[in-house]
Order: sequence, then structure tokens, then C-alpha cells
Amino acid sequence: MDPAIRIVIPCHNCARTICRALDSLHQQSFQGFEAILVDDESTDDTWKIITQYAAHSPLKLLCLSQRHAGAAAARNLGMEDCTTPYLMFLDADDVYHPDLIRCLYHGVGHGCDTAFCLTSRDVDAVFSDVRSVPADCFHRLAIDEAMEYFMYHKEQIHFTGFLYSREILTRHAIRFRSGVCYGEDLEFVWKYLAHCTNACLVHARLYGYENHPASAVHQVRWNKTDLADAMLRTGQYLRKQHPTFADSFSSYMLPRSMWTVAKTFALGRKWSMYQLFCQRYHLRPYMRQLAETARSRPLRLTARLYLLSPWLFYHGVGMISRLRRMKLERRNSHHAYHQRTDQHLQ
Repeated sequence: MDPAIRIVIPCHNCARTICRALDSLHQQSFQGFEAILVDDESTDDTWKIITQYAAHSPLKLLCLSQRHAGAAAARNLGMEDCTTPYLMFLDADDVYHPDLIRCLYHGVGHGCDTAFCLTSRDVDAVFSDVRSVPADCFHRLAIDEAMEYFMYHKEQIHFTGFLYSREILTRHAIRFRSGVCYGEDLEFVWKYLAHCTNACLVHARLYGYENHPASAVHQVRWNKTDLADAMLRTGQYLRKQHPTFADSFSSYMLPRSMWTVAKTFALGRKWSMYQLFCQRYHLRPYMRQLAETARSRPLRLTARLYLLSPWLFYHGVGMISRLRRMKLERRNSHHAYHQRTDQHLQ
């Protein structure tokens, strides 16, 4: 039987995690897929590992390689000459829940242009969860509803948690922007959604996302502004292709992205980059919009701090982030204590 889905996996120096990602494909309840692994000129044992894995695996795996050009170029290469009706993506350090592919394929099987699920930062829990997803987790949404949900729950949804129609991607020439380090994945999703009429939300955490927050802070570069540029392009794209949602995007998603870049420079203690970004991108109108439209109290608070003084924002976001982290750590510690107590009593 011909596969219904192609899964594209960019690989760069992922020898430590790629087998776990591929093992998560082995345990899928739906096996009607092929996977394309694109090695982005790794300098570790990635190529050796993926070729050996493919040689001994019952999965339909194809290994490709490219000169080092980044994840976006690798994904584009993996999309070339695709003949399956649908496409998905998996990062080499992430995992699928055993029921993920079945759920998304089931979602589009009921007349939807796309289906998407929620993300968990607990990769091990997603990988080891053997429970099937119940029917009440499936929700059909009009596309503007789906776009709003994605916009306000962005932290819970990754672009790899979507199933994409090859026909829509091909007809509208939607690809990842090569040479961009940040935001190209979001731009890809938003452009795709602009051409959909409906979507299926699978309200379950089925994509395990390996997060590296510490390294992100310590490797702050000016190219973090790629995210701002990507969202500016996306706003213009929506004005032309999906105007019914363009105002909503411009009043929240665009300011939220500007806030994210400013926060990154602040947490990374890059004062000169922060100042240049604020001046070059004219942040004040965005922060004013965010102070009005954000549903999150910390977002509103920090946006208002910026309106009082960019210096206050620069120093305030770090303090608020530390307080939130301490609160989360106390909550997790409290939860772990009660788990140990319950186990002891049992």
C-alpha cells in the first residue's frame, strides 16, 4: 500500500537523540507513512547512525544529505518530489506519541484541511504513553477559530504538530524560507493556514518537544530578529490572502513576536542589541497593542513596563521570569513530594 504521509526529519549533529525520534515512529498505531531523513552535514556520527537504522528498520526510511544549509533548507529538500497526499515534520530531538499520526490522519479524514495537536515538554512521558486518544479530544474548527486558537496557545503548539496537505502546499508554493534561523517555521504555518477553510484540533499532548532554554539565552545573536521579520512578512501575506484574520494577527501575534525578541535580548543581557532592536523596529506601538490585547497578565504587565520605560522592561522581564520559574519549581517540588508520599502509603 502506498504511504499516505511523508514525514520530513532534518538532522544535524543529533547522534544522541535521533534513534529515540525514530523509535517513536516504530511505535505508531498508524503505519501508513514514509520518512525522509536529511542530514545537514553533521560532524558527529549522525549519518552513520541514520543509514544503519534505515538498513535494519521495517519502516520506509530514506536518508539524504546536503551541504550545511540549516533546518529550513533540509525540510525543503525533504519536501521535494513528494507524492503522498500529506506531509508532517519531526525534529531529530523530539518524539511522537504512539497515537499521534493516527489522530491527525483521522482528523483530516473528516473533511478538514489540516489537523493539529498540543505539545508537551515532557518528552519521556509522551514517548512512553501507550494510551489511545479518546474521541472527545477531536474538535472541528472553522479556520479563523483554529488560527485564533493557535495564536493564543502558541506555547502549546509547535509547527511539527500539524498535518499538511501536499496539494495546498504545492498550489500556493509554500516552503520554508532558507537562511532564516528563527520564525521560519511560524511563517510556514501561518501561510498554510491562510489557505485552509477548517481544521481539526486534537486536544491532547501528542508531540514531545525537547526544549533547550538555557542554550537559547546564552547564544543570543542579532539574528533573533529573524522572528520579527518573519512575522512582519506574515502580516503582509495575511492582508492579501486571508484578510478576515489579518487584523487579529496584527493586533496580537505581531506585537507578541516583537515582545519575544525584546525579551530574548533582555534575558541574554544584550543591552546594545536590545536598544538597537527597540529603535529599529519602533517597538512602542507594538507594546501599546500588546498591553491591550494580551490575555496573559505577565504579558500585559511587561508591555506596560516598556511603555513607562524601555529600561524598566529590560530589567523587569528578568525578575518576572525568575519569580515565575521559582513558583513553577515550588509547584513541581510540592507535586513530587505528594507523589512520593502516596507511593509510600501504598
